[in-house]
Amino acid sequence: MPLLIKSLTAAAAACALLGVLPAQAATDCSAQRGCAAKFCQIENDIAAAQAQNNSRREAGLRKALAEAKANCTDGRLQSQREADVREKQSKVSERQQELKEARAKGKQDKIDKAQRKLDEAQAEYDASLLDLNR
Repeated sequence: MPLLIKSLTAAAAACALLGVLPAQAATDCSAQRGCAAKFCQIENDIAAAQAQNNSRREAGLRKALAEAKANCTDGRLQSQREADVREKQSKVSERQQELKEARAKGKQDKIDKAQRKLDEAQAEYDASLLDLNR
């Protein structure tokens, strides 16, 4: 009986240890910028996939990391992010116009739908602005 208790205790300790490791392995990427931040985030995602025993996701993330390391430059990444911000701003303007037209028609269901779409576009724009400074 004591052997069973020791085995269960060891198994519980191993499970607890494995539960703690991913959190410790995750690196804080907030101080990094550009490609270094991108690499850091992918590496954190790889560690999380390993902790979840998700080998397919891990393999995909390793491929993404290799491609990012081969192709990422801070200048190119910044240009892509700036283009994304411009695209999101254009979408916000488009959604604002749609809301204006819906209000002119006066149908509340159309107004609500247009407002939801505008809110979503605004949230995407705000996220792209945050991403721009990463």
